Amino acid sequence: MTGSVRAYSMLGALMLASALVPIAGAEDLTGRAGAQLYKEFCASCHGETGHGDGPVASSLKVEVPDLTRLAIRHGGNFPTERVRAIIDGRTTMPPHGTRAMPVWGLAFGAAVPNDPGNEYRTQGFIALLVDYVRSIQHRDAR
Repeated sequence: MTGSVRAYSMLGALMLASALVPIAGAEDLTGRAGAQLYKEFCASCHGETGHGDGPVASSLKVEVPDLTRLAIRHGGNFPTERVRAIIDGRTTMPPHGTRAMPVWGLAFGAAVPNDPGNEYRTQGFIALLVDYVRSIQHRDAR
């Protein structure tokens, strides 16, 4: 691995790790809308408008997908369960290679580790993100 590739890989890893810091510090995310969660946890890679052009995207090894065209790429149907599983990240999808984005299901769950309602809250945050991504689909796909 060349020095510049290694530096970009480390930079990407550091940026992804820094995205987890607020959650690891038990920040309360309750009351945030999907758009707010998206802006805080997704926009650095996927871009403010979901086109895959966030400030971190160019430093990643993989192409960051345009989230506004998911329904178009799936025959006009928004792939709700697939998007939920990808955001959650705790279930791997081996045919699709290694996971390039944070495992938000674990990260959101780490916010309040010993709370019995933790999983319920985690699924709620994921649902808000799924709904937000659905809301930014290209008009021709709704």
